[in-house]
Amino acid sequence: MISDDVTSFTAYAQETISGGQFVKAVSDNDVIEAGSVAAYAASDIAVAKMDAGADNELVVGIALETATSGNSITVGTKGIYILPAGADAIGVGKALMPGSDTTAFANTVQLVADGNEEFKVGKALTGASASGKYIAALVRI
Repeated sequence: MISDDVTSFTAYAQETISGGQFVKAVSDNDVIEAGSVAAYAASDIAVAKMDAGADNELVVGIALETATSGNSITVGTKGIYILPAGADAIGVGKALMPGSDTTAFANTVQLVADGNEEFKVGKALTGASASGKYIAALVRI
């Protein structure tokens, strides 16, 4: 993360999660038992690392630190992050979505062509010529 204007929340790590990985929501139903803030605990919101392309719809943020299973973790939902490019080149200004592997790569989204607009997590502020390069990305999840 390279910006000061960051939005984040605290969650419970359901497994070991490395800082920088996209995380998905995995909480159970009915964990909050009353309609007040006093009824809420950080452990009510559980997250796990995104582990497949099918998880794109569940992504809620980027882990801002490494946490082991059962511990709290801070999850970023807005800010400027340095992310590795996935399998393709990424152009400046292109919409981004998490990659479909366990390394949390960000890939360019073809918004109209592939119908994946709902998976958009941000925009590329810099470009990458190929996989293995890095970009600055404005993330807004």
